[in-house]
Amino acid sequence: MDTKAEFRAHLKARREALPEEARAGWSKAIVDHLDRLCRERHVTRIGAFWPFGAEIDLRPAVTAHPDWLWFFPRVASTQPPRLAWGTEPLEKGHWGLMEPALAQHFLPPVQLLLVPGLAFDDEGYRIGYGRGFYDALLAKLPEEVLTVGVGFETQMHLPVPIDPHDWPVQALLSDRGFRLLRT
Repeated sequence: MDTKAEFRAHLKARREALPEEARAGWSKAIVDHLDRLCRERHVTRIGAFWPFGAEIDLRPAVTAHPDWLWFFPRVASTQPPRLAWGTEPLEKGHWGLMEPALAQHFLPPVQLLLVPGLAFDDEGYRIGYGRGFYDALLAKLPEEVLTVGVGFETQMHLPVPIDPHDWPVQALLSDRGFRLLRT
């Protein structure tokens, strides 16, 4: 694969080829690890994402904790890449993503930000869908927000090409558990 676009296509196809039953089991394990992490750290304000395609499904965590504040991204601008954040209700937005109907925060008021990706390396760098939304956000987040790359273990520990505008997450969360990479 010569380009990042080809690498993304390969990673996406690889994830989508995973059996649905396995993805559901791994998603449940991730939700269980997330529950433990939030309880241990007294986290009740979380930036999350609704599943898109074969992504991990965090919806059971949202349903299990209606007393926690869940913030979701909405595409505010594609050039420059910018997300706005809000709570439920959600509606279909850009590219068929479920987004908050009302998103009024450019920086999510959260303690923990869950970051999706197609692959993550051991230093917390990720390859996403290539639009730069999360890198732009990670560059501006306050340091006290714990940023966590979330995906199946098969998406972890992979070589990820790094560009100057890429920002790493502080930790990884997969079906195998939580790993803090940096404080």
